[in-house]
Amino acid sequence: MKPSKNNKRFTLFDKIVLGLNIFVVVALLLSYLAPVTDPRDYDFIAILGFGYLYIAFGSLLFIFYWVFRKPIFMLISLLPFLLGYSTMTHYFGFRGKSVQPQTVSAGTLRVMQYNVHKFTGLDRFLDQPIQDEVFDLITNQEPDILTMVEFAKAPKKTDTLINQLQTTLKMGYYYKYFADKRDSLGNAIFSKYPILKSGVVDTTASLLNTEAIFADILYNKKTIRIYSLHLAAVTMNDKQKKRFLKGGLFSFEKLFFIKGRISAANVYRSFQVDKIKNHIRTCPYPYIITGDFNDNPNSFSVNEVSQGMKNAFLEKGSGFQTTYYSLFPLQIDYILVSPQFDVLTYKTIEKKMSDHKPVISDLKLN
Repeated sequence: MKPSKNNKRFTLFDKIVLGLNIFVVVALLLSYLAPVTDPRDYDFIAILGFGYLYIAFGSLLFIFYWVFRKPIFMLISLLPFLLGYSTMTHYFGFRGKSVQPQTVSAGTLRVMQYNVHKFTGLDRFLDQPIQDEVFDLITNQEPDILTMVEFAKAPKKTDTLINQLQTTLKMGYYYKYFADKRDSLGNAIFSKYPILKSGVVDTTASLLNTEAIFADILYNKKTIRIYSLHLAAVTMNDKQKKRFLKGGLFSFEKLFFIKGRISAANVYRSFQVDKIKNHIRTCPYPYIITGDFNDNPNSFSVNEVSQGMKNAFLEKGSGFQTTYYSLFPLQIDYILVSPQFDVLTYKTIEKKMSDHKPVISDLKLN
């Protein structure tokens, strides 16, 4: 008598798969702790949080495997996967379509965040100045407040790019704040409304090309504050990149090297977020936080900064969202608002000039 389909013999291969399945489930459950676990305490939790999407995908593969082998065993992965539904919503908007910005309407404040990659392009713009293309995009979108990360101005032509934004292109950005740095690289805030006060948030000064700035803006007779953040990224110098890429083969040495780089970035961001939150606590106004966090939605840094705020993607975004062009899909650019704002729209623009996508949201101040 032949065994029924659902009573197939449990083979050695099934046992191996089961062992791997349990390992992945444990990793998935631990990854859910990443938003509430400081990397300075347990950095491996942060790394699992960073890899959440891939761990979740692995769980789905096990679910499909057990459907055809031992259906009851699919619950081992299915239940933990469903337990993380709220985590998945930070990556995937479960609505028909994103509420897209159209023309800017009265009483609406349009905010645009863009990491412009030092105005050095990619792909067909590779290593070419892209300021004209970026300015065309800005002109088409008409943001009221524009924040840019990795904004670079040539030292010999100090204010060329700023002047273009303020006057030459007649965009109306008569108010700006750019914290000058020795290398003429940093964050910039441009506004069509008057800037009353501005400054730098003291973060980890030793980290190159990371910065946090703010500007208090007079908007419709009310003062609001805009923050522009650029948090620490995973870094490798040219020598380290050559060493890591040499041979192109997997090795434990390379694995531990990458683990160390990721851990260092997680810890740096944790220190930065502490200082940023301390600054935010003193803010007496409704505020907006924009920036390149260099971290995914299932992370301590994003969760800490987002507490008590509205995430524009969570409010109005749809489908799977990324903001960074890379081999691995990443959402690392955000627009967050305090409760006094309503989020009306959200979108990113698929135009590969920089290594980041512009993020745009229409807001209403209550």
